Amino acid sequence: MAAPTAKLGELWTSRQLLDNLVRKELKVRYKHSALGFVWSLLTPILMTAIFTAIFAVVLRIPVRHFASFFLAGYLVWQFFANSVNASVGAIVGNGPLIRKVYFPREVIPLSIVGSQAVHFLLALLATAPLFFWQRGNVLPYLPAVAVGLVLLTLFTAGVSMAFAAANVPFRDLQELTQVIFLAWFYGTPIIYPMFFVEGVPAPYQFFVTLVRLNPMTWFVELFQTPLYGLAVAPDVPETVGPASLPPAWPAATTLLGCTVLAVVTFALGYWLFNRLAVTFAKEV
Repeated sequence: MAAPTAKLGELWTSRQLLDNLVRKELKVRYKHSALGFVWSLLTPILMTAIFTAIFAVVLRIPVRHFASFFLAGYLVWQFFANSVNASVGAIVGNGPLIRKVYFPREVIPLSIVGSQAVHFLLALLATAPLFFWQRGNVLPYLPAVAVGLVLLTLFTAGVSMAFAAANVPFRDLQELTQVIFLAWFYGTPIIYPMFFVEGVPAPYQFFVTLVRLNPMTWFVELFQTPLYGLAVAPDVPETVGPASLPPAWPAATTLLGCTVLAVVTFALGYWLFNRLAVTFAKEV
């Protein structure tokens, strides 16, 4: 296996190929769709409407402006989950191409992450009016969102490469991913605030630890803080009602934690991918 610097240099020289693959992913996804790119905007809006109806209206989760609270976390999750789920079978699915032509194999999962990043930006742009309407002026905190997108993309790319590579020798991973991500979604504070988790009875405090150790908890918080703010527990739920703090800059600990997670995960994912890539042509 080539040295890491040589592999990164090879990836840099293949940036045009990566760009072309991103464009291909964007075109193929909606090739025969009547609405095309509109689906990348409609999906988060429809999901927000459904979850708001269930959790804010029926179950009455005490979160002020539940729609914007949910959306700030769901956009992050949608980008991450769609990228990894599409990447896990990407190497096996491109077996004929891999057997015939040599190119840096990592451009395949990276192109998927790149195309999903475009969908993330479009969805964020389309839903921005909701944040302005419910949460006020979030423009001062857009630099934090931009930094968060870079860190989230690095983290997602690392996980996507790891899953894509691991699925080649272990094909069952593609089926297990659906179950893993279902549990991962509900273990991430997207449809409930952290004060819900912190308020669980003593015998279940281990769940609090699991949620806090969940890396997506950190990234959701990184985006929720500048776009929504912070949902806080009312002192007397029956009389006070839902409360929240306005949008703000993410805490330094959150930013540092996400930076470490992004860099370490990308490095490990890239290392694992290239370690297993030497046998891709034989195994696919």
